[in-house]
Amino acid sequence: SDLFLMWIGEQIDAYGIGNGISLLIMAGILARMPGTAGGFLTRFLDGGLQLGGGQGVEILLVLAVLFVAVIWGVVYITQGQRKIPIQSAKHVRGRKVMGGQRQWLPLRVNQAGVMPIIFASSLLLLPFFIFNQLAALWSGNAILDQLKQAFNPGQGFVYNLFYVILIYFFCYFWTAITFNPKDMSENLKDSGSFIPGYRPGGRTASHLEQVMMRITYVGAAFLAVIAVFPTVISTTLTGDYAIASFFGGTGLLIIVSVALDLVQ
Repeated sequence: SDLFLMWIGEQIDAYGIGNGISLLIMAGILARMPGTAGGFLTRFLDGGLQLGGGQGVEILLVLAVLFVAVIWGVVYITQGQRKIPIQSAKHVRGRKVMGGQRQWLPLRVNQAGVMPIIFASSLLLLPFFIFNQLAALWSGNAILDQLKQAFNPGQGFVYNLFYVILIYFFCYFWTAITFNPKDMSENLKDSGSFIPGYRPGGRTASHLEQVMMRITYVGAAFLAVIAVFPTVISTTLTGDYAIASFFGGTGLLIIVSVALDLVQ
């Protein structure tokens, strides 16, 4: 079946529809939505949802508004760019003056994409696995039981705190790998362009690095909110992490990113 899926992904790539493997991953995530939503509606009809003593109608309205707001925010940040003005140098050829036009260098706010969330969630499985095994060996140890609960995925303040810290770390780490301000500065210099107010070369590279550090902080904050948001939704509104996972996390980012790439 895996070979068949890989073949389908290659066919999607060959016909230019989009990234085949990414589309299959998105389809797998969306395929869980009808069953999860059906279970949630069944709980609602059975009276299993309560909010402020009501009958649960408020929950559906709040979740609908939150879902639209989260999708809009994810699209907005994913497409968000910091445009840096670039001025091309003027060239005189005969009686004609060439160049001198102003353009824009776009820098993505979320340069790292979904990778920091994937790395952070995968790395946090290690302490949970270790404390879980130690608690099984030394049953009845209160400290090990508390540590196991603290690093239980999606549960507790400690897990979310380390989750946010790791997301920030991997955002800057991934951006440092994929974004090279020196090469970008040299490319601008070779093309006869420059950033107004900054000399070509080292000054331009330093300015680009400072701008990227600032916007990466905003992008990391966005990823941290998206990563923690399903836990907040499940503990305050739904009580079910399966339905809350569609309000954030890796799955939502993958769906939005692949959909935007497909449209483009």
